[in-house]
Amino acid sequence: MEAKKVEIPCRTCGEPVEIDFNTAEFSSQLTVLNGKKKESRTFFQKCSSCGQLNIVKSDNKNEWGKRKGPNVKMFMFSGFFSCFVMIALFALVGYFAFKGLGIVMDWLF
Repeated sequence: MEAKKVEIPCRTCGEPVEIDFNTAEFSSQLTVLNGKKKESRTFFQKCSSCGQLNIVKSDNKNEWGKRKGPNVKMFMFSGFFSCFVMIALFALVGYFAFKGLGIVMDWLF
């Protein structure tokens, strides 16, 4: 499957800029509405003459070629795991804080 190539005029200088969906940098947007997932990508390419960042949006997965985007499930899993680790660290710090407070109280009284 071949990725799409789009040629657009630069926004500032008007020179033609070719955006190859196979090699250009992109960002992904995932929208879930009523249980249906819709993914769109925004492709970025700098103009070779003036350096202006030109943007093309695409909703059609067939245009993107074989490039894979970020895995949403992996982000959700890593977010859950980091939250679990933070709770465990707070519990560990709290445990040692109360142990230290107990030692100070025994020493005072």
